[in-house]
Amino acid sequence: MSSVDRQRQLLDAALTVFSLKGFKGTTTKEIAAAAGVAEAVIFQHFPSKEALYNAVLELNLGAWDAEQDAEAISQYMERDEDEVLFRTSILRILNCYRTNAAFQRVVLFAALEGHEQGIRRLREQFEPVYKQFQKYIEKRQREGALTDGDPLTIMIGIIGVAHQYGLVKSIMNAEPRDIPDEAVAEQFTKILLDGIRKRPPVKNKERRKQYVTI
Repeated sequence: MSSVDRQRQLLDAALTVFSLKGFKGTTTKEIAAAAGVAEAVIFQHFPSKEALYNAVLELNLGAWDAEQDAEAISQYMERDEDEVLFRTSILRILNCYRTNAAFQRVVLFAALEGHEQGIRRLREQFEPVYKQFQKYIEKRQREGALTDGDPLTIMIGIIGVAHQYGLVKSIMNAEPRDIPDEAVAEQFTKILLDGIRKRPPVKNKERRKQYVTI
């Protein structure tokens, strides 16, 4: 087996074990066993468990094309396409859970364990997009398209529903129905926009009609 193939084998095994036991609960001996190699083989390719963990983060975060996502998001924002922007963002998060639930578990463990280096790397990856998202919400609020409220809270609400659904379905296995991600994203987008989209004020005549009973 080539050195590259061996490293990939170790990274795949490490992802599996880290996703089940976190960084602190995992030993290199367990990773070696999962890969079917002697523990010494790990240190031929990675100087420490920390280095192996960082390599797992880089491999999986590298699969996410941040530039492509930022470009697509920018286009939706320039055209003020709220619905498409929210639906696409939710769908991409759902796809991450569906295609790589193990890495999402690693991310959760990093937060629960307070793994500073892991958390810092995740922030470097996602904070630029989140800040861009927040500024867009502020802009749409100034334009009167979205209701008033803390932009950060609104943004967390938008991405939070996707993460919670992915957590329940892909990690907790508590959602047995196989609903397509597209349908889930569509439904969440409708719920969110109906809740935060600013509605025109009700005229006095129309308001009186609302109180008429038969």
